[in-house]
Amino acid sequence: MGFRKLVLLSSIFLFLCSLAIAQTEPAATPDTEKEKKKKEMDEKVVQMLEQAIGDAPMLRLPQNRAIVYAMAGDLYWKFDEKRSRDLFRSAANELLVFNADTEKEKRESTNSFIEFSDFNDPRSQVMPLVAKNDAELALELLMQTRTAALADAMLKASAPEAKSEGDMLSFNPEKQRVRQEIALEQRFALLAADENPDKAIKLIKESLAKGVSYNVLQLLQKLNQKDDKKATELGGEVVKKLVDTDLAKKNDELQVALNFLQFAVRPDDPANAKQKPFKFTEAQAKDLAVKVANTFLQPSNSLTLSMALSRAMPSLEKLVPEKAALLKQKQAESQKALPTELRNFQRQQKMWDPNSTPEEILAEIPKLQNEMEKTSAYQSLASKISQIEDETRAKRLIEQIPDEKARESALNQFESGKISRAASAGKLDDARKMIGNLTSKKTQIQKLVSLALQFNKKGTEKDVETAKGLMKSARSLANESPEDEDELNDLMEVVKGYATVEPDTAFRMFEPIVDQINDVVQATAILSKYNKRNLTFKKGELVMKVNGNGYDSLLLFRYINQMQLLGKADLERMSRLSDRFQRGDSRTLVKLLVVQGFMKDDKKPDAVGPSSGTIIYDY
Repeated sequence: MGFRKLVLLSSIFLFLCSLAIAQTEPAATPDTEKEKKKKEMDEKVVQMLEQAIGDAPMLRLPQNRAIVYAMAGDLYWKFDEKRSRDLFRSAANELLVFNADTEKEKRESTNSFIEFSDFNDPRSQVMPLVAKNDAELALELLMQTRTAALADAMLKASAPEAKSEGDMLSFNPEKQRVRQEIALEQRFALLAADENPDKAIKLIKESLAKGVSYNVLQLLQKLNQKDDKKATELGGEVVKKLVDTDLAKKNDELQVALNFLQFAVRPDDPANAKQKPFKFTEAQAKDLAVKVANTFLQPSNSLTLSMALSRAMPSLEKLVPEKAALLKQKQAESQKALPTELRNFQRQQKMWDPNSTPEEILAEIPKLQNEMEKTSAYQSLASKISQIEDETRAKRLIEQIPDEKARESALNQFESGKISRAASAGKLDDARKMIGNLTSKKTQIQKLVSLALQFNKKGTEKDVETAKGLMKSARSLANESPEDEDELNDLMEVVKGYATVEPDTAFRMFEPIVDQINDVVQATAILSKYNKRNLTFKKGELVMKVNGNGYDSLLLFRYINQMQLLGKADLERMSRLSDRFQRGDSRTLVKLLVVQGFMKDDKKPDAVGPSSGTIIYDY
């Protein structure tokens, strides 16, 4: 009996002790659980980055190793800035190897397409990633990795006697590389202005000696937020640089001057009034307008000047009205002298002019002889009709389109535009009913998916169920065993929607597609050996890109957005799925791009995109 009492007392004592211990230990809270989950995800991200970094030395192409190190450095920044800078420097070292290899190939190769491969230059992808995190380091590495040939071309282009006039429709690879390099340098200085405006001004002034790019305007706008006097002074120096330039011989600078004039006459945006927007002074705008006007009025048979004059006229009429009559006379004479091909080119430009009305385009179509011109005109017309809210006017215009296929396409785009406007206005149920009016299965799927995402975003139980119903409708229109490219695109559009609405379904649909992507990538790699024009592969290895491109011909790049969304939904599962990519180049790139997508909301917004150095002139 005594033994039983002893056992009972001991049990009670142990129970009371356990209660006391439980009370002293802090209970798990939602915040601690969230922190634990975040820590696990960070560890998984670092693990995936380290895998990619470890795989980099096994890649054949130095430009691929550079991109891997640069992407990893960008993604590592929030964890370890020193490690990131080391990775950026490793990327720069690989770029030096790439430069040397490229120069050797140019000397030894007879392939005429190697010149155009320069526009896959990894520097224009790598350096913006560095600049986003450390602009000063980016400027340092930009100079370090600049080839002697490019530095020499920049020096020649900045010489006063240098002449850059030429046919505006021609393409000069060297000029384009110089433009891109100057734009990158000035844009990095723009980023440096966030930390040190005075240093940025110094860098911009040094860069101006090499040429003026439109990116200078962004610096002036940013600088104006901190010191409007310094911005105005620098604006004066920019204008003086252009005024002192022979714009008749320097087409690049002429186009920048026209961009500045258009900016100078643009009306103020009341929504930006609080942000103290930069404006050229009246005197600066006038000086630049006089310079441009005098350039056009000088005796010349230049096609470049003739083409540019049409673009310049609206700005010049406002800034130098006293010269308007002479300029219009010059414009009329120039138009008569233009070859038929260039007049056709101008007509095409007008078709896509934002100020052209659908009625004007419709009136021009019967005058067009070339089928390509007609196709382009119909595309522009359909695009403009899709933006019309007056249904009677839109339907009347559509009925006047002579080509049956173009008429059907315009009607489909108009109905699609109505759906988008209704959805944007919050009329989701109305938008849902309109989808049935679409005749294109592809557009139906796109609109169903888009609408499902909007319902899902509202978050209520009823809206989420509606989103799932819409996705079910979209899925029923897609072939889950696609037999061609169009069917695969439709299916991947459905995967994109499910990645947010119901990730488990999206993963189940995407898993078999990985095998198809593997087959296509491997087949393309083999075929590229026999096609020198194919720049997707080099020496049997996929040429990597920093960002996925939804319009790329290679399936791997085309569906990066879907893979990133899946990674956002379940990083661990998408990491395992990325291991199923058979080729080392594909596997490494997918891992980095998936992490890139997963961390997108946590990182600073991209201040400089991979192609930001490219200047696109609006002729």
